[in-house]
Amino acid sequence: MGMSKRTALLSAVIVTFGLGTLYLGLNMKTPRPTKDPNSWDILIFTQTWPNTLCYSWKSHNASHTCNFPSDKTIWTVHGIWPTKYGTEGPQFCNKSLVFNPASIYGIQDKLNQYWPDLEIPLSNTTEGNSSSMMTSHKKESIWFHEWEKHGTCAVVLPALDSEFKYFFQGIEWSETYNMRDVLAKSNIKINSTLNVADYWKAVKSVLKTNSWVECVFKHDTKEQLLSEIRICFDKTLRLIDCDGIMKPRQGSSKKSHILTNCDMKKPILYLDYVPEQNISTTANSTDSNSTSTNSNLTNFNSTVDDKEWDILVFSQSWPYTFCHTWTVNSDTHTCNLPANRNQWTIHGIWPSKIGSFGPAFCNNQTTFSLHSIDPIIPELHNRWTEIKGSKTWSKKREGDLWKHEWIKHGSCAKSLSALDSEFKYFKQGLDWSKQYVLSDILEQGGIKPNGSYPVNQIWHTLRTALGKNPRIDCFYESGTNTPYIDEVRLCFDKTLSLVDCDPFRRNSNKPSTNCPYDKNIHYLGAVV
Repeated sequence: MGMSKRTALLSAVIVTFGLGTLYLGLNMKTPRPTKDPNSWDILIFTQTWPNTLCYSWKSHNASHTCNFPSDKTIWTVHGIWPTKYGTEGPQFCNKSLVFNPASIYGIQDKLNQYWPDLEIPLSNTTEGNSSSMMTSHKKESIWFHEWEKHGTCAVVLPALDSEFKYFFQGIEWSETYNMRDVLAKSNIKINSTLNVADYWKAVKSVLKTNSWVECVFKHDTKEQLLSEIRICFDKTLRLIDCDGIMKPRQGSSKKSHILTNCDMKKPILYLDYVPEQNISTTANSTDSNSTSTNSNLTNFNSTVDDKEWDILVFSQSWPYTFCHTWTVNSDTHTCNLPANRNQWTIHGIWPSKIGSFGPAFCNNQTTFSLHSIDPIIPELHNRWTEIKGSKTWSKKREGDLWKHEWIKHGSCAKSLSALDSEFKYFKQGLDWSKQYVLSDILEQGGIKPNGSYPVNQIWHTLRTALGKNPRIDCFYESGTNTPYIDEVRLCFDKTLSLVDCDPFRRNSNKPSTNCPYDKNIHYLGAVV
């Protein structure tokens, strides 16, 4: 059947336009950031508007409270993040650099003022003045978290090579570049309703550099709230443009780096109060550098409707790679490996929106009933296994991993009748695990544990067997940068039919992966 040149050209334009949207969304979400402490270019200094963060925190659980600084007009520090241009991380660079709370004893009062732990569960404290808060040594402390995740990578700079230096630098930058003062100098006041271009212009007029502006979306009113502003420094701690911290948007003849997640056409609310929650909707969760998870520059801020999604991503993990990452720098971490030593385990079934992220936590009223999956628990132990263990954990409740996956992802997937209960959701994962046995598929292509193979060999083996394009995710060993196969992801539409994970990529014959093309990928052998 013939096709006119005009029709062919139009088709090519449409496909090219769609390409960047999906590929960028999938590709930015899935790679695990490197742990190489030398693999970064700039420092991102992120400041948060506390009222918006409190709104997001309360949206997860109405019982959550917020620990505001004594001066409620001040912007607080979120973190100092070593970052490689165009990607994420590095993160968690050295597990041996354990956070020592005594090192920040002398600056604790200033940290409570400029870098407070705003997100406090109800059992820890009550909403109020952070000056009365005692330093938390628990893992959920923002200081512990930021040091472990980012400070251990920043230590390659002599100026940031200790807890004291790292946190004191944050205090100094907050005092020098606090966004309250920067915006005020450009006559932007609290309760303004300007657009993102106004904020870019304001920061640049004062600091002479380009900044990142972050929004959170209020779904009941479709409004966007001013959340964070990020400024950037080079390795000499000199203020520089943030250009290049985001992957380029593709799909047009000219690539562009847009330094925001905000809707550029809508006003941004800079409020002097915490907006009320509407329990019938879910706030837009930023899987950011808070005490839960982080995606640094690609924070989970999806489109206006957090509940919309297009495909299901079914992710399976190679447990021996995961075990290696969990235990490599720890004497106490242990692994709960599946009984079938050749079994890839399920990570999750994730509703995902083409060209964006998530959704996640679609209904904060969703609960989890372990009893509802009693008939399949033995199979879940082998195929949907909680690998993480520790000699120091005195008690760990059965089903914590399953509860997490159901609340975060199942609450969105249950919009399908085929997945509208815990039993259906987890049973579907088991069915797919048995239908798409990755160890058998890979063996068909001569790919076996204890070997190393080009990513093209792995990807084309999977593609040939599946008839659709998967995604492959690698873990990179700290120091050596050695790549290990970590996860394989298959995609399904809402009829539960297998589909390509990358339908709009320009070259569909090239692997969708974060693995290198110029190195063999290690496929760790089973631990006996």
